Amino acid sequence: MRTVLIFLCLVMVRVIAQQTPDPIILHIDVPRYPPLARAARIEGSVVVSFAVKGGEVQNAEAKSGHPLLVTATIENVKSWRFSQDVNGTFTTTFEYRIKGHPTSTRQNPKIEMRLPAFVRVTETPPPLMVSTS
Repeated sequence: MRTVLIFLCLVMVRVIAQQTPDPIILHIDVPRYPPLARAARIEGSVVVSFAVKGGEVQNAEAKSGHPLLVTATIENVKSWRFSQDVNGTFTTTFEYRIKGHPTSTRQNPKIEMRLPAFVRVTETPPPLMVSTS
């Protein structure tokens, strides 16, 4: 019984030692709602897997998401810079939402981030085009 208890304690110490905090991000470009997707009122999530070596994003690949949202998401992830000791593969989810009422002037989007795991971009709908025929 004592041997089992010691073994479990050693396993717990090892598991706790392997838990690492989120990687430190030094730079990120402000995420933007893709204009064409906004105009078409396309909403949705994009899941991206990306590799980091020496703090630099080496590659990024969309695992899911609407094509009009994917390109902007990948471009944004490629702008991320981590501390130089960060290496590994990560996954992040970008969520794009349109909320509110159309306005005649462009409003700033609402950006929420829990980096590196989650980014939400919420934008107002584009103005309605009224035909005067």
